[in-house]
Amino acid sequence: MSRSVVVTGTGMGIGRAIADRLAADGWVVVGVERDPAADAGSCADVVTGDTAERGTHAEAARRALALAPLGGWVNNAGITEPTPLHALDEDAVRAVVAINGLGYLWGCAAAVEAFAAQGRPGAIVNIGSIHGRVSYPQHAAYEFTKGGVDALTRSVAVTYGPYGVRANAVAPGGVRTPHLQAHIAASADPAATERELAQGPPLRRIAEPGEVAAVVAFLLSDDASYVSGQSVAVDGAWTAAFSNPPDDPELRRLFATGRSDVQDEPGRG
Repeated sequence: MSRSVVVTGTGMGIGRAIADRLAADGWVVVGVERDPAADAGSCADVVTGDTAERGTHAEAARRALALAPLGGWVNNAGITEPTPLHALDEDAVRAVVAINGLGYLWGCAAAVEAFAAQGRPGAIVNIGSIHGRVSYPQHAAYEFTKGGVDALTRSVAVTYGPYGVRANAVAPGGVRTPHLQAHIAASADPAATERELAQGPPLRRIAEPGEVAAVVAFLLSDDASYVSGQSVAVDGAWTAAFSNPPDDPELRRLFATGRSDVQDEPGRG
């Protein structure tokens, strides 16, 4: 039996990649996008609305249930605004909290209400950030909300786990989305900014949206049937590092060329 899933912020970037991946996996995807001109992509239906408004999520749940039993919900839509506490812009803070905070709360509520109404549980994935566990200057409001996303995820998992509902979060690091590309291009030194983002994680590169989508797809799938209440970092080991590890030329040569004294053995290769 096919299942429906709601994904917020499907117009571009991570949300678009998630919608495409889930549709390819057989999900009936209902997207939520505030831009009425956004391409529907792989979505079977798209709700045009602001995720800061509770009614947007209720409408998404209604449309998803009309297509197939609701099996999943992905809260992805979010915004980033610098919010230095010494010069705080109240409007910017309220916008970040409304979308990244209340938007996720409304989404989780709509999901569990729909699961209960249909008498069949499902899974929720909240897109958080490594900003929920580490900090970068001038991002107080954003980090306030992303830390809250992890807490909200645990709350859903604990409260509704006895009834079969699973909830997990995904915490990406730098991901090559249109928003990140615009940020790089607008910086004083785009090449240096790109290099900083790529060299930060030990894997030494910026993630692609599809790599985040793959983890979301796993967490929604039956393969993750006993995974709940977790926040999974998709960050190339960025948050695992005590400091930026130095490059070892000998190791780099070894991994690039291999060792000449290693011979094929039974069971190898």
